[in-house]
Amino acid sequence: MHASFRLSSVLALLTSGLCVGQAHAQHYHYQPQYHIDHHDHVVRNGHGHVLGRYHHDVVHRDATYILPHTAHGSGTYSVHNGQYQYYPQTASVNPHVTYVSRPVTVEFGSFSHVDELATRLESGVNDLCLDLHWNYSHNSGFRETYREAYEILELARFIHAAEHRHDRDAIAVRLKGLDDQFHHIQDDVRGWSRHHHRQVGDLGILTKMDLLESTIHHLMNDVGARLTPASSGPGEKAPPPSVEGLTSAPVPR
Repeated sequence: MHASFRLSSVLALLTSGLCVGQAHAQHYHYQPQYHIDHHDHVVRNGHGHVLGRYHHDVVHRDATYILPHTAHGSGTYSVHNGQYQYYPQTASVNPHVTYVSRPVTVEFGSFSHVDELATRLESGVNDLCLDLHWNYSHNSGFRETYREAYEILELARFIHAAEHRHDRDAIAVRLKGLDDQFHHIQDDVRGWSRHHHRQVGDLGILTKMDLLESTIHHLMNDVGARLTPASSGPGEKAPPPSVEGLTSAPVPR
């Protein structure tokens, strides 16, 4: 790992700690950090996890809110120079290296990727809730934080169903304030300790939250919902889910 990457990661963590301790009227809007190595075509996040390996240098070095392709064939999302971009996957040469085509700009309110992004949000928040449930329940304030996270899971399920009904107005209304609610969860969890009971997925909780933050930013852009300032309140609550499976996050008590 390069020294410059280690230094930037340390500075990012120190900065986050200072900002969280400031005025309680606002939440710190943490932005995920990345290291993009265009020599071996690897994209890592600020915690050292490999997010993607690409055959071509498709992700700009100063890109933000990177959401890598998945094993199911979806493309890569990122933000560069204020533009939300999508790189469609065209072929996979092996499980670790991916070819992608040129980026497509995702216009604000275009509703062009809602189904995929809502699916990613639902899956990601479900894993986050399970991780919290199994490994972080001993922390002070757990019940309140878990309830907030579960509300986002309910919201993701609602958005997915509303998209299938083509109810775009309902989606746009429900997404208002989602980013602010998620930042509040980030502020709570970032300082928590972990008592390992069960591994959920392949990634740690901080990386899970980085990917969820990127997903939320891309989803809000796609449906035309403005990002809210740190002092704004959380969005509206979605109706509770009707089905809960063994792999679903438990309903908060």
